[in-house]
Amino acid sequence: MKLNTQVLLFGLSVGLGGFAQESSSPGPESNAPVFLDNHRPLNPKKEKNPTTRTVTGQVVDDSGQPLEGALVTLVDGKTKERFEYFTKKDGRYKFEDLSFSVDYQLRAKWKSLISDERKLSQYDHTARIIRQLQVTTPEGAPPPSTEAKTDKPKS
Repeated sequence: MKLNTQVLLFGLSVGLGGFAQESSSPGPESNAPVFLDNHRPLNPKKEKNPTTRTVTGQVVDDSGQPLEGALVTLVDGKTKERFEYFTKKDGRYKFEDLSFSVDYQLRAKWKSLISDERKLSQYDHTARIIRQLQVTTPEGAPPPSTEAKTDKPKS
């Protein structure tokens, strides 16, 4: 039994010695240990719930064309405070930092035309709200012209 143990130990020392020699000089064909990366997906950071909401949109006419210079009014349902915004060439508007616990009323006015009132409910917990406001021409009236008028001399 003693002899078998010695042979076993000798075999282990020769085997380990050979491994140590191979691993000390790594080359292209060596059996050097390879460390594999742990390819677990990173845990995504939990996004915080937004504390305010934003309403954006566009003011358009009957034909869907954006209206420059439309006055968009947002009214706070609790305090009755009014916020106003004039649209640019693309007819877009934006109101930020609105409370989730307040109802708001939204309306657009362009020249003598007024859009229907749109409401933002405190029960709607959408953080980014998009509302298109359409000003309509009263029946029997000609449609509004968004182009600049130029006076042309009569020939």
